[in-house]
Amino acid sequence: MAIDVGSGRVQGTVPLSGSPDVVFLNSDFGRLYVAIGDPGVVDVIDIRAMRKLEVVPTEAGAHTLAIDRKRNKLYAFLPQTHRAAAFFDST
Repeated sequence: MAIDVGSGRVQGTVPLSGSPDVVFLNSDFGRLYVAIGDPGVVDVIDIRAMRKLEVVPTEAGAHTLAIDRKRNKLYAFLPQTHRAAAFFDST
C-alpha cells in the first residue's frame, strides 16, 4: 500500500502472494522486494507503476533477505536446504 505522507490518502495497493515477512526498498531502481515465507516466494513490486512484476520462488519458510544495492542483487536464505539463493534484477 502506498500512502501520501502529507494527506494520509492511499495512493495505490498491490496484492501480495501471502503475509509479508521482510521488505526491502531499492529506491534507485523503484523496486520493493517482499519476502513471503509461506508459500516461499519474493514478490517484486514496481513502486512507480504500483504493480507486481514478478513472483520469485524461493523455499517454504524463506523469509530472510539481504540486498546488495551496488550490484542490484537480492539474497534469500533458504532454511530447509541450508543454502542461499542470489537473484539479479536486470532492470
